[in-house]
Formats: sequence, structure tokens, C-alpha cells
Amino acid sequence: MTDSSFEQLRADLEELAVPQGQVRHTLWLATPLAVGRTTSGDYEIFIRGSELRAASPLVRRHVQHGDWRPEEGGTSFPANRIVLPLAPHFASVAALIAIELLRAGVAGARGTQAAFSDVEPIIEMAMRRGALSESSIVGLVGELTVLRQLFLSHAVRPSSLMRVLDFWQGWQGGRDFRIGNHSIEVKTTQAATSIHDFGGLHQLEPELLPSGTVEQLHLMSIGLATSASTGESLPTLVSSVIGLLSAASEDDELPNEFVRRVSLYGSQSGEGYVHAAMRDWSVYQTRYTHTFIPRLYRVDDPAMRLLTRQILADTFVQPQGLSFTMHIPEQVSTFNPAPDWSMLLEEMCNQTPRSAT
Repeated sequence: MTDSSFEQLRADLEELAVPQGQVRHTLWLATPLAVGRTTSGDYEIFIRGSELRAASPLVRRHVQHGDWRPEEGGTSFPANRIVLPLAPHFASVAALIAIELLRAGVAGARGTQAAFSDVEPIIEMAMRRGALSESSIVGLVGELTVLRQLFLSHAVRPSSLMRVLDFWQGWQGGRDFRIGNHSIEVKTTQAATSIHDFGGLHQLEPELLPSGTVEQLHLMSIGLATSASTGESLPTLVSSVIGLLSAASEDDELPNEFVRRVSLYGSQSGEGYVHAAMRDWSVYQTRYTHTFIPRLYRVDDPAMRLLTRQILADTFVQPQGLSFTMHIPEQVSTFNPAPDWSMLLEEMCNQTPRSAT
């Protein structure tokens, strides 16, 4: 099918029906190349053969090698699978990638690896709009770790769970959590110590609240490392919270609202994580395990040794656009970080009036 036009192939893919049950509809374009559609409506590209080597870390996270069945009861075949999102325009993206693979000789003497390497930059551009970046995934896992702990401490009081969900602000920007006069910036790192990047001084500067009081700002440091066998992936973490909320709620309103807010996290730079449609994507199957017990630091402790605007005033450095990295000691002072971070979270909630978030 090397002479197929882009327009014709796109039309064929748009007409490829969404299957029912545990099947997929597959359109074979050449012996080693096929485009399929799953029950969730996603487009997937198969490159038959041994595992391909991707130069881009982003593409590497999206390519999954294994044995696949073209249809229910069909004979499985070894192939590399690239999943594209459900959005309508990805029929065009799938068509473009498939045609470029054919032009690069995926079915010819050059072989699948050479053709894949030629087309990889196009695949990477598509992926940048199709899924959260790795840093966003790690950041979301960190924030949901805190949110789940808050839910767990309120599970015996179902009426307060929506109030707890409202504490989480990270899905819409600004502070990650606002609990009454307390605010929490959640920072995740894949290092074994509390090394974190900051996009500006504002992340560590207490703000004036609408009530006229200054917020009590805290920094939650979470270390996450990838794991092949232990830990949790983003989908399992989201499913865990959904199960917790469903068990404590009388209807689906609260779980559905939680899932909606998760889907909006990071959506400013592309499509967010839509749990129902994306939980099986290979890019989201990475498991994370904690590298240290989460640390909840009090920012107003003088021992934190923060960079401030007052310090910068005596230099030629301008605070606008400043980014920096902090390496925070495991123990800053006697009670910083908090000896029990989950207990401190509960104390924050107990100090917060019912009408405040």
C-alpha cells in the first residue's frame, strides 16, 4: 500500500469502527505495518518484528513491545505498539506516521529499525500533544499521594470528602493545596534526597490571603523512583482514590468530580490524563516507589536558608524569571520537617473552619 494517498488513508482510518469487547479492528498496510483501533477508540500503530530502539525518551515511553492479537481469536504476532489518543485529529496523525514509515522503507530492505528511526521525530511531535510529560506524571503522583492521605483520614466522615477534594488546587494552578490558612507546595524528585527545582521565588513566598492574614506555607518533599515490580503507577493510584471515594459516597458525584479534576492537571500544555481512556496506555504504566518518607517542611523556619528578594536587592540579579534548585537537608531543625507529616495534615484540616478551603 505504498502508493496510498494521505487523504485516502485518513478517510479509511476515520471509518475504522470502534470495536466492542476485547477485540481490535486492524488495517494492514504492509507485511510489517498495521494501524488498529481499540475498544476505547484509540488509534494504535503496529510495527511487526523485534523490539525497536527509540532515541527519544518520550517516544521510548510510548512504544510497547509484545505479542498482540489483530482480532478476537486471531493469531498473535510480535510487534511494537504505539498508541495515539482518542482525539479526532489523531486519525490524521496516525495516517501521517504510517505513510512516512512506508516511505522510509519499513517494508523494504532497509528494515523496520531504520525506517522507525527516520520517522521518530514525527512520532515525538505527536506524543508531545498526546500525553503528560514524565515530569508532569511524577508531579501528579506526588500531589495525589498527599490527597489520598487526606481522604484516608476523613473516610469515616463522608460528608467532609468534597471539602477535602477542594483543598487540592494543583489541578488548576497556583498553590497545590490550600487548607484554611495553610498552603502546601508539593515537590517531587527522582533523587534519593530532597533536591527540588523552583520556577520562581513566589513558590516559597507566603501570600496574603483574602482574609487579610498571611498564609502559613509548607513544602512537601516527595521522592519517587521508577520500579519494575513494586510501587504504584498513575492509573493504579487514581483507581485507588476512586475506590476509596466510591466506598465512602452514596453516589458517583464525588468520584466523577475527582476524575474530572485529574484530567485537567497539566492540560495547559496538552491533553491531560483521562483515566477511563488512558489507564491502559503504556506511557502511564511506569511504577513509582518512594525513595524516602515524605517530608513536610515549614517554610517560615529561619533554618530553611531561603533565597529572598531582600537578599537579591543587594545584587544585580533580577527576581523576574529566576529559577533555582534547592537541596534541603533531611533535618533542617528540631521539628522541621514534621515528625509525622500525615498527622500534621490532619491538624491543618481540624483547624480549618467548615466554610474555608
